[in-house]
Amino acid sequence: MSKDQESITSELESISSGSYWFLLGWAFEYIAGFLTQILLTNSLSTASYGVYAFIRKLIAVVVGLSSGGSKTALNRFLPKYTDESAKQDGVLGLSLMFSVGGSLFLGTVIYVSAPLLSALTFTGELTTGIVQVVAFTFPLIAAIKVLSGAFRALELVRLSILIDWVIRPGILLVVVGGVILVDPSLERVVAALVVASIATLGASTTLFVVYTEHTPSLEVPWSLITDYFKYSLPLVLSQSSSLLFRRIDIFMLSYLSVSTAVAVYNVALLLSGTLLLPLSGFSQLFPPIASRMYEQSDMGRLTELYSTVTRWSVMLTSAGFVGLVVYRGELLAIFGSDYTAGAGILIVLAFGQLVNSAAGPAGHLLGMTDHQYVLLANRTIMSVSNALLNYLLLTRYGAIGAAVATALVFASLNVARVVEVYMLEGMYPYDRSFLKFLPALGVAALVMYSIRSLLTTPLSYVGIPIGLAVYMLTLYQFGMQQVDRNLVTQIATRAVDIVKS
Repeated sequence: MSKDQESITSELESISSGSYWFLLGWAFEYIAGFLTQILLTNSLSTASYGVYAFIRKLIAVVVGLSSGGSKTALNRFLPKYTDESAKQDGVLGLSLMFSVGGSLFLGTVIYVSAPLLSALTFTGELTTGIVQVVAFTFPLIAAIKVLSGAFRALELVRLSILIDWVIRPGILLVVVGGVILVDPSLERVVAALVVASIATLGASTTLFVVYTEHTPSLEVPWSLITDYFKYSLPLVLSQSSSLLFRRIDIFMLSYLSVSTAVAVYNVALLLSGTLLLPLSGFSQLFPPIASRMYEQSDMGRLTELYSTVTRWSVMLTSAGFVGLVVYRGELLAIFGSDYTAGAGILIVLAFGQLVNSAAGPAGHLLGMTDHQYVLLANRTIMSVSNALLNYLLLTRYGAIGAAVATALVFASLNVARVVEVYMLEGMYPYDRSFLKFLPALGVAALVMYSIRSLLTTPLSYVGIPIGLAVYMLTLYQFGMQQVDRNLVTQIATRAVDIVKS
């Protein structure tokens, strides 16, 4: 193996280590989240679950807005000031102050405007009291997000994954599950969200104190404040546009349709979202590593890293896409018979996520190479387009129209990101190696479809793991580059060492 290959494999192993822990965390989060959603869909009415889905999206949007791009800023500045602990503490202090402060401001606005929000959605099913209780979760979750982002930026990815993928979903499952056993009402479930947020923040703060030597500080040099805001303020607008871009479908459904339609759409959205897990896993450590390479002007290795991460994202996501499409009815039925109506929605949304993964970490790359204004322009244009397209298609075709609009905008955004990275930095991730996985994908699809046709539910579910196993074996034999094989070998070796120890 050449020195360049050894270097890239080393960086990939670092990222895959994050992905490895991400996979373990995801396995727990997926099981806990899956159980939580099943408890909710089978305990609450379809209408109440639709309201719950709207609430979760509202929390995500408000917390995302209040974070003000702080997570991306942490990824950019904490690695930059590795040898200057005081400046890192200042970055942490700025991020916490503006994230928590922003969430308190927006929470107050939501609390005061609760009657109006209740009147505009679901014809009163979302009560004023529920909205006001939800407002208390905003600053709690904002603080959790900053602490988790700090761990990731400091390359303590295991602790970030522990917070996001183990502690949060685990506590939520226990608290919500307990409430449902006692009193399965929407009001009690919303109160449980507040309790779970308080417990998660306590655990996250404890981890930060124990595993880091940092203390967030507001004694910050003016030059650092200027740099921080010069970088993060465009990201505030960019984040706002991104949240509108990603959540507008649910909000428009909540305003223009009924809560049952929101419930069906949300379950399809949750299932399709699992396709982003490979890219999310690789992205755990890609931003800080990309930032470090960019600061060192090591563009050759950065390009190769970008290409390899994109290739792995495409290869793994494609297999999940086939599984979702083949088993769409069976997977939706787990949540209840009412949700099988979302089969068409699931296919459309899954295709949008497939295109998203095909762009690889292009969005992260734009952020880590100081093109935050490009990110802002992308998200602003796409947000407006998404709102208009969602309105046009939703009013005409219903929930499936919203899914088509969202998928089209996702595809356009990610094509734009890849083109921009090429034009601005000269990096292009694709080559002929991206076609080598297609035969393996065809074999996996045939295996899954055959097993589903031959066996009855629930026995037919074995087709998913069997099909994925066949895909990975065939891919390893015929569809991997040498750098991919090197990575697989090192990951397998490390896993064996862990088991032996």
